[in-house]
Amino acid sequence: MRQALWLVIGLVVGLVVGALLGGVVGHSHAHHHDGGATVTITQTVTTTVREVVTQTAAQASLASALEEALRNGTYWDICVYCNMVIDNTKYAALAVLKGGYSVRTDDVGCVFRMALLPPERWRALQRYPAEDVKRLVQVEKVFVPDFNTGEYVEAQKAFYVIRQDMKTPMGDCVFAFRDREMAAKMNATVYTYDRMLQLYREVMQKTGMPRPNWCRGGMGGMHDHGHGHGSHGHHGHGHGSHGHGG
Repeated sequence: MRQALWLVIGLVVGLVVGALLGGVVGHSHAHHHDGGATVTITQTVTTTVREVVTQTAAQASLASALEEALRNGTYWDICVYCNMVIDNTKYAALAVLKGGYSVRTDDVGCVFRMALLPPERWRALQRYPAEDVKRLVQVEKVFVPDFNTGEYVEAQKAFYVIRQDMKTPMGDCVFAFRDREMAAKMNATVYTYDRMLQLYREVMQKTGMPRPNWCRGGMGGMHDHGHGHGSHGHHGHGHGSHGHGG
C-alpha cells in the first residue's frame, strides 16, 4: 500500500513540475530569459510540490495507521473492540483476521459484541478511516479461553455460563468452557454460542448496544465505561438454573 501511495506522489509531483517548468520555458522565451520571472516560478514549483507531498504523505500516514497498529501488536495488548488494556489474560479471547493478524479482547463478552456490530463501530477502531477498517479487519476465526485450563477453543464450539457473582473485566460475567460437563459444574444452565449470541442480541434490541453488564453490583471492577445498562434480573447466579439453556 505504501509503495502505491508513493507512486501516486511521484506521478503528481512529476505532473506539477512538468506543467510549471513548461511555463518557465514559455515565459523565458517571451521575456528574453527574465531571471526574476524564472526565480518566481521556481519558488512556486517548490511550494506546490511541498504542499502536494505533505498532503499526500499525511493521507498515507492516516491510511496506514491501522495496518501499523495491527502489525506492531497494539491490539494484542489492548482490546480490539473496546480499547481497554488487557491486564488479565484469563478472560482474553483471540481473533484471527483474514490478513493474518491476530488480535485480542479483554473479555469473553466482547466476542459477542464483535459478532453483532461491524468493525467500524468497534470503539477501538473508530479512530481509523472506515474503509481501512472494513478492508483490514475481517474476522476469520475467534477463540475463547477455557476458564479452567486457559487453552483456546473455537468460540462457536465452546459452552458458556453466566455467574453474576464472579466479576469479569467488562462486567459480562460470561465464562467459556471446552466441555459442557465442566461448564455445568459452574452453573447448571449452559449456553451454546448461538444461544449466548441471541441473549446479547436481545440486550441490544432493548438498549441499543450489546452491553448486558450482568455482573452483580455493576461493572467488573477492572474497567468502568460509565455506560452500563444495569443488571438483568432474569439471569440467576451461583449454580441455579437460568431457564435459558442452550
